[in-house]
Amino acid sequence: YPDKPEGELTKIRASFVCEPALADCAKNIKLSKFLKLGKGEEHTGGRMRPSIISDAFEALIGSIYLDGGFANAKEVILKFILNEYENKVFFYDSKTILQEVIQSQDSKSVEYTLISEEGPDHLKKFVVAVKIDGKTIGMGEGVSKKSAEQAAAYEALKKLGKIEECI
Repeated sequence: YPDKPEGELTKIRASFVCEPALADCAKNIKLSKFLKLGKGEEHTGGRMRPSIISDAFEALIGSIYLDGGFANAKEVILKFILNEYENKVFFYDSKTILQEVIQSQDSKSVEYTLISEEGPDHLKKFVVAVKIDGKTIGMGEGVSKKSAEQAAAYEALKKLGKIEECI
């Protein structure tokens, strides 16, 4: 992408190496069926947990690099990631975009509040509210506080009619 500005390249890179993109790549090559998991992890759905299969895909790329060198790792990346996902976007930093939108307006503050945290340690669900100048404008849930905050920010951007800022 020689014609793209640095900021846009950073967003593209983040989109390719984020957990959802890598998990999707792992699912496409059915990597999860080759994973050796403990009984507890197997029982709780670990074989399809995005964090586990995305980590496994990263490990696969790393092992290809260590065993076969840069050229082989590059070939796998081009075939299974860049070629397949060039026109897809899996992740945008909604929190940063929301902050930029708010700063461009007269609003003063963006605040994230943890509403609830449920489930066992290995299967948590977080619910977060995002407030702009004290008013709740978005709610989000996720498997981590960070992902719940991103979901809340994305919801706020939709309500503000600023979702095109993400694209």
